[in-house]
Amino acid sequence: MRFFAATVLLALTAGAAATQNVMAQEALVPAGLNVFFSPAGQPFRAKGSEAYPKATWFAQADGDKDGKISHDEFLVDSMAFFIMLDQNKDNVVNSPENTRYETQIAPEITRVDPRIRQPKVFARAPDPTVDIENNPAQNRYVKSVQGASQYSLIDEPQPIRAADSNLDFKVSDVEWVAASEQRFGILDANADGGIALEELTKTPAQAAAEAPKNDKPKKKRMFGG
Repeated sequence: MRFFAATVLLALTAGAAATQNVMAQEALVPAGLNVFFSPAGQPFRAKGSEAYPKATWFAQADGDKDGKISHDEFLVDSMAFFIMLDQNKDNVVNSPENTRYETQIAPEITRVDPRIRQPKVFARAPDPTVDIENNPAQNRYVKSVQGASQYSLIDEPQPIRAADSNLDFKVSDVEWVAASEQRFGILDANADGGIALEELTKTPAQAAAEAPKNDKPKKKRMFGG
């Protein structure tokens, strides 16, 4: 409890900075931007001509600027965003606060970014001689990249709902800390207790933005002999 209280106190200070950051970027919602969502679901946006804003979040979370996000720094950054979301300060992110997140803070999660390459689904004619139950590869479901997953390091289309472990349509601070612990464990790939920038993979949006453009000239149609 002492550690949790200290984390909340640090997060209150960081939360003010997170609030200013989100409010400053709300005007940058239009499509065509470089968008990154932190593991907690906080959006970071940059113009298409600017560097991908994953590094902006990293610099925010790396409190002591040693080039690594420690476990404690990760929790402080995550709790700062929770505090920003919890408008009535009851230590719970409720449905109206979640709706505000979806519609005002992170509206990108409600649409599919056309720049992001989706998994291909190949149509297959049904084979009556094959037992589907014993052949899980047949008619396999292919998951598309949606919501915050398009811009995030973790495949969670809705980070707030993902933290709702008891499915009561609200997220307590205890649930949020538990989700943050899990997220840290996912990103700390080498389990050394810290996250370095080079450990972080590219998000689908980053991969799309950095993909080489197809500059091959179109073949001209030839008519006559």
